[in-house]
Amino acid sequence: MNIAALAIGAVIAFIVVLLFKAWGLENTKWAYPALLAEFPVNYWCFAIYGSDPAALIQEVLVGVAFLTVACIAFRFRSFLALLFLAFGYVLHAAYDFSHNLLFVNAGTPTWWPEFCATVDIVIGAYIAYLAFSFPRRSFVRA
Repeated sequence: MNIAALAIGAVIAFIVVLLFKAWGLENTKWAYPALLAEFPVNYWCFAIYGSDPAALIQEVLVGVAFLTVACIAFRFRSFLALLFLAFGYVLHAAYDFSHNLLFVNAGTPTWWPEFCATVDIVIGAYIAYLAFSFPRRSFVRA
């Protein structure tokens, strides 16, 4: 286990959250879904860098799931959409941790899966926090 990749991933994730908060991106419905949609692109670039068309096809097929989650979360701004987005981040972390068990992408740096998984977990946990602090409408009839 690469402790440095885990630690740097946590620091980067906290910086992303702080910057999204400071720049007002946290209040948009597109910022965190766009970030999740970008994660599979990294693996696509790694496959291209590694000149591995088979890995690129596999990465694209897996990446479509995360793009779908990001698009659905972008479409809606609710408790369930935020929870779904947080689930997408945690699911991507699970994908990162199991990446080398599923298939080999020769262009992927050895430290990347642990780094990216840590970023995913920290940001996913923060989005879950946002979901539970999302204002809920009262449906009590007057």
